[in-house]
Amino acid sequence: MPNFRNLKEIQINENVSIVEALEKINETAIHTGSKGFIVLIDSNEKCSGVLTDGDFRRMILEKIDLQQPVKFHANKDFKSVGPNYSSHEILRFFDSGLRSVPVIDKEGKLVDLLVYDKFLASARGKENIFRAKSPVRVSFAGGGTDMSFFFQQNKGYVLSTTINKYCYASLKMRSDDKIFINNGDLGINLEYENYSEFQKDSNNDLIKSCVKIMEPDYGFELFTHSEIEPGTGLGGSSAMSSAVIGAFNKADSNRYLDKYHIADLAYQAERIDLGIEGGWQDQYATVFGGFNLIEFRNNEIIVVPLRINPDVLHELQYNLLLFRVGATRNSGDIITDQKYNFEKSSDQKEYYMSLATLALKMKDELLRGELTKFGRSLHEGWLLKKKLSNNISGNHIDEIYSESLRLGALGGKVLGAGGGGHMLLYCRPKYQSEVINHLISQGGKRVDFDFIDHGLENWETFVESDE
Repeated sequence: MPNFRNLKEIQINENVSIVEALEKINETAIHTGSKGFIVLIDSNEKCSGVLTDGDFRRMILEKIDLQQPVKFHANKDFKSVGPNYSSHEILRFFDSGLRSVPVIDKEGKLVDLLVYDKFLASARGKENIFRAKSPVRVSFAGGGTDMSFFFQQNKGYVLSTTINKYCYASLKMRSDDKIFINNGDLGINLEYENYSEFQKDSNNDLIKSCVKIMEPDYGFELFTHSEIEPGTGLGGSSAMSSAVIGAFNKADSNRYLDKYHIADLAYQAERIDLGIEGGWQDQYATVFGGFNLIEFRNNEIIVVPLRINPDVLHELQYNLLLFRVGATRNSGDIITDQKYNFEKSSDQKEYYMSLATLALKMKDELLRGELTKFGRSLHEGWLLKKKLSNNISGNHIDEIYSESLRLGALGGKVLGAGGGGHMLLYCRPKYQSEVINHLISQGGKRVDFDFIDHGLENWETFVESDE
């Protein structure tokens, strides 16, 4: 696979005029380290010459007719390397003053371009992999007020953080147009001859929706996997969306998407393209990361990072218990029911307004280090949240939660839309043993976690070709 990702953009037919080639070379400069470089291709798709900025300056100074075919004035005695040249051999070319060196195969065809600004000697003979990981989130308060049907007319607020459980995406470009997608969690392998065939596949899913959003113009191999189950209230689907988009964003040197843009694209892929009902908090929480108050306005979303005393954060984590409880659930069905209730009942708006106010109150409690109040506010929020839909909780969840309170927990909630998945409890250390034993006796599984201060991360690495 070529390391130079814009190979097609620097090639031009040898029969075009000098003036056409001059227009082309100005476009190539962004790909070749600010210095224009063009490779001429003949009718057999073989490399017949090269042109640099200096060649065009020479032609202009010599007053050559710019309508002539460019092939008569190209450099045909150019320096090139083969696909198997060593790093040291290539470095010798750069040492002689060259800044762009074509890689030509045995048939005389251009297969890569080595640009000094992007050349790493240690990476020669390996393939580029673009990776991304995005963390899941824990939402403390305000869930529901991030729904479009609410914050179009009212401000919504969500208080949340990210934890050290991730969704991952790894992307490798191919030299051909084929597409391979491997979902490591579901054991699904998909293969397409080209992007056109990929687009025609009507069996859409989250990963394919994210790929279509990014519109790659190259063949690729994409591998994804997650450290958490989907549908368990931690925003895993949004973390996966962000990871896939983040990997493609890292691979595209010509396009930079900021965090707000990535979050919006993740929302588009999941909520609009796939039609999965839900709010906006998950996408913004996973992309930005850390403790944030996310404000939802009718025309924009603002992420406000919180500067919380480290001692408060340590104590908060020491008092929190996270358990996997109940079955996975379809959050979209719960959100659909919430929306229906919001539209038919005038009382519902007051519940949402109270949730937004509570999020602001809990933000202040965190900043002031008032953790006992914070724990009790979690309970207040859970009681409010259950009023939004009868599907948010159930008898088994209610019984587990009530007994946890009786045993000493101050408050808690089922994370996400509700219905099952993960339960968060605020419980002072001296009561934790009994509460933990109770949860385990009811089939709960404790999940160890740490707060993290980052969101989506992506990077480029080099691996052996057989990965």
